[in-house]
Amino acid sequence: MLKGIITLIFFQFIGECIAKLFDLLVPGPVIGMVLLLIFLIIRKASFSSLDNAVAIHLRYLPMLFIPAAMGIITQVDIISKEFWAITISLFAGTIIALAFCAKLMDYLTIRQENKK
Repeated sequence: MLKGIITLIFFQFIGECIAKLFDLLVPGPVIGMVLLLIFLIIRKASFSSLDNAVAIHLRYLPMLFIPAAMGIITQVDIISKEFWAITISLFAGTIIALAFCAKLMDYLTIRQENKK
């Protein structure tokens, strides 16, 4: 499990370094997750210590939603002023995401059938 935690910390560190070096707006941990994803795709498999480390972290993931919920509670006045803009953008974003996923699924299904 130590190897898995070190792997997670290493990719987060590399992501932070890239974000600071190139002065990116994307947070370092997000860059690190993308790099970890690329690493796992190239490797074509995970390893048990990484799986164990991730499982332990996922168990406590719901606790990360508490600060977001508190942020919503403390910003009720701003949210009420911008209610329609928030509602319309959420609705439009959901429709766009659903349409994109449907088209992507169609494309991938046709591509998979052509391979056979």
